[in-house]
Amino acid sequence: MRDFGRITSKVDHKKVKRNNLSGFIKFLLTIIISGLLIIFIINFLGYHSSKIVMTSYETIKDHIKTSGLLIRKERVTFAPKRGKIKLYQNEGERISTGNHIATIRNINEEDNLYNYYAGIVSYKIDGLEMTLREENIDKLNYDSFINLKGKINPINSGDNVNLGRPIFKIIDNFTFYLAVLLPQNQLSNYEVGTTIEVLFSQLKGVYFKGKIRSIIPDKPQNIMVIKFNKFIPELVDLRKVNVEIIRKRYHGIVVPSSSLVKRGDKVGVMVNGYTKKYFKEIKVLGEVEGKAVIKGIGPGVKVILN
Repeated sequence: MRDFGRITSKVDHKKVKRNNLSGFIKFLLTIIISGLLIIFIINFLGYHSSKIVMTSYETIKDHIKTSGLLIRKERVTFAPKRGKIKLYQNEGERISTGNHIATIRNINEEDNLYNYYAGIVSYKIDGLEMTLREENIDKLNYDSFINLKGKINPINSGDNVNLGRPIFKIIDNFTFYLAVLLPQNQLSNYEVGTTIEVLFSQLKGVYFKGKIRSIIPDKPQNIMVIKFNKFIPELVDLRKVNVEIIRKRYHGIVVPSSSLVKRGDKVGVMVNGYTKKYFKEIKVLGEVEGKAVIKGIGPGVKVILN
């Protein structure tokens, strides 16, 4: 006769082992899931994603955008008589002294015109050459800046010209000035004698260094005059320009200024770690318009905004 009791006992023993193993796995999974859930809750409730930014390497500029007037050393030669003109030099060409520039002929005689100064020759006269001169710079004010208007009246070979008409000008190719409007809230940021960078809207991506010659106080805006020791041929035809004045440029890791934290005499940021936040001391290299360039931390780090 079979012992059914013993067979049943063996089957129950195996089921107990399987149940214990299954329970352990469920318990382990519960712990793992609970841990992940706790981490998620801490990160979500403690540091909302909208309050976290990633550090990145950038360039920020302390700058203003404004309008300017080009002031050059320009010597204009006028027609000594009426007649038909012939030109011998190319527009914008850099020439030495004593070149034959033009000839004016009429029925009776002809006059040859030469340049007595070295520089860049131009036949595009706008009428402001005598007003915007180096010796008149300090007389500039806001009203004259706004109201100055010129109109280019170019000369071409074969034109008939009258007595006294401007024929050509020689532009000094070493020195020129740029007078710009300077807002009142920027007056304290600029100092005579300091070097700044200028970006002309007509010459995209090219920065030119100049030195602040003078600042003329006026209202509603001041006049700042910048001196350049290298002429830019592309600006020969221009008088009024739109420019960007760059006081300083900073390169490095950029974070919002609102992420900076002070702890005693130390400045740092709160880093959003994997499980917790922590204070990281840094050095601020510069701040512009709500952004700070810092040293002491790398790119791709999550920092917390205040």
